[in-house]
Amino acid sequence: MRKQDSERFAFWTCRRLFGPIHPYDRCFGCGAMHIPPSSEDPHNGRYDFAGDDVAVEVVSIVNSSALRNFSSWNKHHPGPIEGEPAEFKLKLPWVISLPAGTPISQLRTVLEAVRSMEQAGIRENRTNGCGGRRCPAGSGGRICTFCQVARTAPFDAHVDDEGLLASRPGNVVVSVGESLRSHGLHDLAREMMRHFRPSTDGKRTDVQQKLDRADQQGKSRRVVCFVLDVFFALGLNVYPGTWKKLGEIPWGAIYPATDIVVASPDFRRAVIFSDAAPTRQIQVRDAERTPAPRTLGCRPRQ
Repeated sequence: MRKQDSERFAFWTCRRLFGPIHPYDRCFGCGAMHIPPSSEDPHNGRYDFAGDDVAVEVVSIVNSSALRNFSSWNKHHPGPIEGEPAEFKLKLPWVISLPAGTPISQLRTVLEAVRSMEQAGIRENRTNGCGGRRCPAGSGGRICTFCQVARTAPFDAHVDDEGLLASRPGNVVVSVGESLRSHGLHDLAREMMRHFRPSTDGKRTDVQQKLDRADQQGKSRRVVCFVLDVFFALGLNVYPGTWKKLGEIPWGAIYPATDIVVASPDFRRAVIFSDAAPTRQIQVRDAERTPAPRTLGCRPRQ
């Protein structure tokens, strides 16, 4: 997710929520500083957008590991890996889905695990293990192969008896994607709050320092807009109501922030948390278009 795309989505989202705003830091449209640096407005420490009574700092939440590994997979295998079971030293038509965060070097390890599953008679790892049929459930005793593999494998695998997912029935398919379970609400909340925790020596985070500047400038609405990449937003998009279940925002602990916006460009959706209003959700349309220079307040080139 490019910084320019993230800021553009945040601009349209926050403009709708808080009224007219303009770039206070370097403009993502023209690349210039609309307000020249001075002693009152230094180059560093600026938040991204400003309005009459609002300051907005944009923070991208990106699963860099998944993006990096996904790119590596696509470079070596542009599309699903598919072939007859014998090519993978298997006998059955398995469908294997790997999380995008899995390094490509782990493919051999995954295939070895699937072979072990096949030999043990496990046909899918979406189960809860043996259910007490092979080892004493919850007793703390020896764990059987079903529970060792089926409950802990870092991938999804099942036998495609009907041959619906392969281009040819009977083939094995290995695909790389992102599980809906990979990033839950807890992961997102933890990643967001990381930007409000001072270091061990008491130094305030970059986000806090920028909101401090907005507070000093008398902005009563001090907003942090978290823009999610597809990996963080995917699970939240399936059940929209879960966006509202991020939990209570600890406003006292994240002062001087007064509003938190969680936005997804991929699903054109945003949720707004405020210390003065109920949580609400909005659809964000037409946010992919480039704002006109007049809308951003860009000066015409001389």
